Amino acid sequence: SDFTEDDLFSLYKAGEYQYLSNGFTTVQEGKTDAASLEALPKVAAAIGFDIDIISYPDVIALGDSALLHGKLMSSEYTDGFRLGGVKLTFDGSPQGKTAWFTTPYHRVPEGQPDDYSGYAALSDDEAMRWMDLAFANRWQLLVHTNGDAAVDQLIRLLEKQEAIEARDHRTVMIHGQFTRKDHVRDLKRLGVFPALYPMHTFYWGDWHRDSVAGPERAQNISPTGWLREADMRFSIHSDAPVTFPNSMRILDSAVNRTTRTNAVLGAEHRLEPIEALKAMTLWSAYQHFEEVAKGSLAVGKQVDMVVLERNPMSVPRSTIKDIRILQTI
Repeated sequence: SDFTEDDLFSLYKAGEYQYLSNGFTTVQEGKTDAASLEALPKVAAAIGFDIDIISYPDVIALGDSALLHGKLMSSEYTDGFRLGGVKLTFDGSPQGKTAWFTTPYHRVPEGQPDDYSGYAALSDDEAMRWMDLAFANRWQLLVHTNGDAAVDQLIRLLEKQEAIEARDHRTVMIHGQFTRKDHVRDLKRLGVFPALYPMHTFYWGDWHRDSVAGPERAQNISPTGWLREADMRFSIHSDAPVTFPNSMRILDSAVNRTTRTNAVLGAEHRLEPIEALKAMTLWSAYQHFEEVAKGSLAVGKQVDMVVLERNPMSVPRSTIKDIRILQTI
């Protein structure tokens, strides 16, 4: 009851400062709930944001709300804020052993049968109802899929969308940690944009290898190498606050793929520093339909710049994570 509107504004500005100090100029608010969706435009109008915030409300929580049909659902920002589309969640997390797999967990949770492989958050019919709503309104759709069965479901349901291959919908596969190699061709054909999560190679890589997925499957979490072979654009992220939004740690995890015990998970998926940088700038701008205005320094584009202490293209790769952000413009 003592929490005031000024406190709320201060809280949002403090969060914004964390992103600015870590070199971010555009931030995605994924799965925005109704309370946040009410607060964010209010904060933006009252004090403005120095970064661009693009929100994807939880479509199940909001339904066909009037908020999703208002002026904020736009390619243009209002006071540094806009809605970019909506979010759906198909499964849980691999580290929490709630992601949905086609084969059992390496070590099943206590009390579960030997063939436990996680579970779907939505039936095909339920998921299709929300996907139909998004496509009918031309809302960009972000779909949380961690396990390979959840990726199967995404592909299966997109196949049912009429003329999906002819539309530039850029449906985003969020995380896609256990994307299989046979998925890649379908994802590319269906116009899906993968937003992968190589940060897990460090934070939970050992756990994925030893308990969640086993030694073989864990090598291919967030398989950026397969996407690169298929000549696909993709982005990489922190999923803050699940992991801290440290931009150099994101870059490092995609380039080195080392675990906490300094083992390498999936050497074939290690990116060149320039590829990882594109996944955080040029390709992530494309993900949000903002490639004309953002993502690289070019005539006519927005001048978003980050000044780094050292050049991540030329330092020893193991030291990328130690580079400091000097200034965000």
